[in-house]
Amino acid sequence: MLEKTVFKTKEEKELNKKRRRFYLQFLKSGDVYYDVGANYGNRIEPIINEGIKIIAVEPQAQCIDHLKSNYGDKITVIPNGLAESKGVRTMFISNAHTISSFSRSWIKSTQESGRFSDYNWNKEEVIEMETLDNLISRYGNPQFVKIDVEGYEYEVLKGLSHPIKVLSFEYTTPERKSSIIDCINRIVEIGKQNEVLFNYSIGESMEWTLDEWISAEKMKAEIKFEKFTKSGFGDIYAKTSIDKS
Repeated sequence: MLEKTVFKTKEEKELNKKRRRFYLQFLKSGDVYYDVGANYGNRIEPIINEGIKIIAVEPQAQCIDHLKSNYGDKITVIPNGLAESKGVRTMFISNAHTISSFSRSWIKSTQESGRFSDYNWNKEEVIEMETLDNLISRYGNPQFVKIDVEGYEYEVLKGLSHPIKVLSFEYTTPERKSSIIDCINRIVEIGKQNEVLFNYSIGESMEWTLDEWISAEKMKAEIKFEKFTKSGFGDIYAKTSIDKS
């Protein structure tokens, strides 16, 4: 059994507090939160005692064991990957568990850029895939969905067909700008006729980069700016004004 998560350093404790403050902008007790690409649960730990229903989607066996050991029945662990449709996909397992991926193109681009040139993906595992739509029909409509799946974000979004109040996806730049555009366009498509606005947070800052939320077109222009390109990675957030009429 893996050891319980312990935040040993002052920096780790402060980051945990920042994550909690940031995520509680979107979530309150009784809400449903989907953590897609939960890994070891660093976006679960900060809000574990807030009365939030947490659905953790994670296909890596080592991470699944860790999540179950740490959080038990406080969360629901889904041991699958997510894609456009059910089936099986090959997951490329890295010697660093945080960068295992279903995306060959993401792996290739981050190796060629030098970002992850010191790592390898020498193991493969066939994983059963689910869709976000199927999980939502089973576990409830989320107020917030976080997607961090190492270059497979667009494929996850293709398995979602109705608007989510708040959704985030990880970005990698400059290697994957076209994928960012694909994700933004897909989120707008999912949003149907509802207004969708965007903002982003650089790296692990847990702070808004923009002073205000902007349209999809402005967000697509933003990613061309030097500040964004040099940011390396982070999370883009989309909020949809869902018409309840």
